[in-house]
Amino acid sequence: MKIEKDNLSPEQKRNVYVLIFIFILIIIAFFTYIKQGNQYKDKLLSENTETTFCKVIGSSTYKTTQNHLEYNVNGKKYEIRPLSSRKFNIGEFYEIKYSKSKPEISQVDYTSPIIFDNEDYELVDGVVTKTFENDRLSVLSFGYYYLHKKYERDVILEKIGELKNGNEIEILVNKKKPKISYLKEQIITD
Repeated sequence: MKIEKDNLSPEQKRNVYVLIFIFILIIIAFFTYIKQGNQYKDKLLSENTETTFCKVIGSSTYKTTQNHLEYNVNGKKYEIRPLSSRKFNIGEFYEIKYSKSKPEISQVDYTSPIIFDNEDYELVDGVVTKTFENDRLSVLSFGYYYLHKKYERDVILEKIGELKNGNEIEILVNKKKPKISYLKEQIITD
């Protein structure tokens, strides 16, 4: 197979190489900027932090999954849209850690849902339908019936532990919004 010669002049070749070099520099600068931003955020969230609660006020699954969260610090409202592995229901509350020096820098803990009024929830039996666990994420999927209707739910846990498909579990179901439910053991009550 014979490779044909290109018909670019030496000046055109040099210009193409310069453009490729500039493009590579832009890519390197972009990833360096992202990495430094993440390191800055991690530094702020590793020292001088406080926790509060956030409320899920919306979600988006366009291109990526994001939950829209709202929380208050010293009377000021903050809204964030972090990437998430799961879409959560509007009206759920979770623990969130924020930087005292920059409260807009925060990190939600989806393993720590919060229930403010136990009277809004009812204890029912559920069945584990699926488990997923790797070094970054542990997801428990379960099914349950509430008021003669079947529901499926995924929750994020710190560790799956001994739970397996088919295990019966106790879950708390929101009486007004039965799509909202939690494994009984994961609940923080305030």
